[in-house]
Amino acid sequence: MKILVTGASGFIGRNLLLSLKAEHNVVALYNKSADFPEFLSKNSLKHIVPLQIDLSLQDDIDKVAGISSTFDSCVYLAANGDPAVSAERPAFDLISNSLTLVNLLEKVSFGKFIYFSSGAVYDGIKGAVSPEVAVSPRLPYAISNLASENYIRFFQRIGRIRDAIIVRFFGAYGPYEPSRKIYSRLVRQFGIEQNPRFTIRGNGLNLIDAMYVDDTVHAIHLLLNSQSVDKTLDLYSGRPLSLTELVKSAARVFDLEAEISYEGCVPEYIEFYSADKFMDNNFGFLSSITLKEGLLKLFDYLNKNYMQKHIDLGGKCQIP
Repeated sequence: MKILVTGASGFIGRNLLLSLKAEHNVVALYNKSADFPEFLSKNSLKHIVPLQIDLSLQDDIDKVAGISSTFDSCVYLAANGDPAVSAERPAFDLISNSLTLVNLLEKVSFGKFIYFSSGAVYDGIKGAVSPEVAVSPRLPYAISNLASENYIRFFQRIGRIRDAIIVRFFGAYGPYEPSRKIYSRLVRQFGIEQNPRFTIRGNGLNLIDAMYVDDTVHAIHLLLNSQSVDKTLDLYSGRPLSLTELVKSAARVFDLEAEISYEGCVPEYIEFYSADKFMDNNFGFLSSITLKEGLLKLFDYLNKNYMQKHIDLGGKCQIP
C-alpha cells in the first residue's frame, strides 16, 4: 500500500509511523521538525521516505507530485493544533488548516483519504452530538476544520478522492506530544515533580474526552484496512471529564490530592460529548486504555526521557 502521511512529525504522526509495517510504501511529509530524520533513523524506519515541505506553498506541493501524483491512502494530520492560536491569528489558522489541504488535493489524488478534523466543529452545542447534528461553529479553529471537511467533499466530487473518511477527533495524549499539552503537564507535575498544585485556565468546566494515542493508532489502522468506508465519524474515548475532574483524577493516579487554582479564560468552551457509535458498530472499536493506564504509560516515557537528559548533562538537568 502506498501511503502519504501529512503532519508526520507531529505526535500522532510519529506514533502512527512507528506502527506501519515495512511492506508499506510510506511518504512522510513534515515541515519544521529538525529532529524528524533522526527520529526515523533512530527507530529504524527505513521504509519511510521523509519529505520536508511547506504545504502552503504551491512549489513545495510539486515535490510531492514529483514522487507520485496518486496514492492508495492518505492520513492527513497536518494542522494548526492549538485552538487558542486560532483566535489570535485566524489567517494563520485558515492557511494551516484549509489552504494546505486544498493545495495538496489540487495536484495529488487518493484512493482513500482519512482526514483528521476536530470535535471542535460542534462548538456552541451542549450535550450529545454526532455527525448528523447541524453545526455552526464560532471559533476560527473549528470554522477552518469544517471548511476543510467541505473542501474534501468537493474534491471527492471532482474525482481527486475515491473514499473520504472525515474523523472528527476529540483528542489524544501520549509520547511525543507537545510539552504544553495538559496531559504531559499533569504527568510532569504530579508524577515527576510530585507537586500537587495545578493551575487551570478558565473555570475548569470544559469537557475533555481524549484517548491514549495507542488507541488512536489502532483506529487509524482499522480505517486504513477497511474496504469501502466513506463517512464522517467521531473518534473519542467515551469517558468525558471536566478539566477539574481530569486534574483531580490525574493527581490521584500519583497518590496526590490536587490543589487547584483557576485563572483567565479560554476561547474554546466545550459542553458537548459524542454519541456517535460508528466505530463501535462497524469495527468493534472502543477506546480500551483507561486514564490511569494511559497516564502511567506517559509517565514511563517522560520519566525515561528526563533521566536520560539528566545523565547526558552530568546530573545538572532540571525537571522540564
